[in-house]
Amino acid sequence: MTEALYSPERANAALPLVRAIVADLVTLESGATKALAAYRALKSRTDTPQAGLNGARRHLGEVVADRDACVAELAELHVRVGDAGTGVVDFPSELDGEAVYLCWKLGEDAVDWFHAHDSGFAGRQALPVPVGTP
Repeated sequence: MTEALYSPERANAALPLVRAIVADLVTLESGATKALAAYRALKSRTDTPQAGLNGARRHLGEVVADRDACVAELAELHVRVGDAGTGVVDFPSELDGEAVYLCWKLGEDAVDWFHAHDSGFAGRQALPVPVGTP
């Protein structure tokens, strides 16, 4: 399957939906981390009733399933999750004939960054301003 390529304009047009999904994703990622820690703490205790352990495991599974549903929803949009904890996502694109990712992080107003496939978030660079733009 080939990925759909995003222009900066198309990525920004998709941003309202992507922003909503990513906001949920970040919340659920945090919830999954907390649920895992709670489950491990209960499991390490010798006095935890089995019902309590089962409930914690069930809650963890539900939160992880919801988080994974957000990731799947982004994948359907051809948006790749870079970091679920901070809300970094990548839109496949092409810049000057090179395959790149347009990069956006929750809290940013617009998709204004890109990076090479092998450099990740640390290699982000500002998108070039088109010639003739004031």
